[in-house]
This record gives sequence, structure tokens and C-alpha cells, in this order.
Amino acid sequence: MQCYNHDDQNAVGLCKACGKGLCHDCAADLGHGLACKGVHEDKVTSLNQITTKSAEIYNAAPKNALIAPLFVLAMGAIFIGSGFYYGIGRSTLSTTMGVLFAVYGLVMLVRNRALYGKDRS
Repeated sequence: MQCYNHDDQNAVGLCKACGKGLCHDCAADLGHGLACKGVHEDKVTSLNQITTKSAEIYNAAPKNALIAPLFVLAMGAIFIGSGFYYGIGRSTLSTTMGVLFAVYGLVMLVRNRALYGKDRS
């Protein structure tokens, strides 16, 4: 493959932003990708930052997989408790909402454990 700008030079790689072949003189090495020197350096730097941040978020997800289900389960327990304490029992809106929250929390918990696995957290 030849350089997009210099057809007499062999390309050393592709610009991460536009995909054009670049020779040594036209390429800016930004660590995790090449960019057209002076043209796409900012864009490739942004793409590299997005990739790095996405990897950090992906790695943190298993640690946070229990937060939402436990919160929803706690809300379910609070609604169920207030329904029995202040209401007639199973027929109250609060108790019904609590049961729905608890079921949803359990579903979230099971799905998160299946998605992230026990060994990753």
C-alpha cells in the first residue's frame, strides 16, 4: 500500500480517523493509533480517550452490578413493610408495589450475575 499523500512512499499504517495509508513523514504516532499529521491528531486523540474510558467502565461494571438490584430489593422491602404496617396487608397498593420491586430486584440480580459472572466481581 502506498501513502495517500506520497504515492512513491510505502505506507506504514492507516490513519485511525480517515483510514488513509500514511508514510513515515505523514503519520503522527499517538500511542494507540496513527493520525494524519496536523489534520486528524485531535480526532484520534479523542478516539483513544473514548476507548480508554470505555475499557475502564467495562472493567468497573461487575463491581457495580449489585448496586441497582440491592437498591431495588431494599425499596421492595420498605414498600412491603410499610404496606403491612400501615395497611390491611396484601391488598394494599404499597404491598403490591413492594412485591413488584422485590421481583424486579431479583430478576436484575440474576441477570447481572449471569452477565458478569461470579468470578469477575
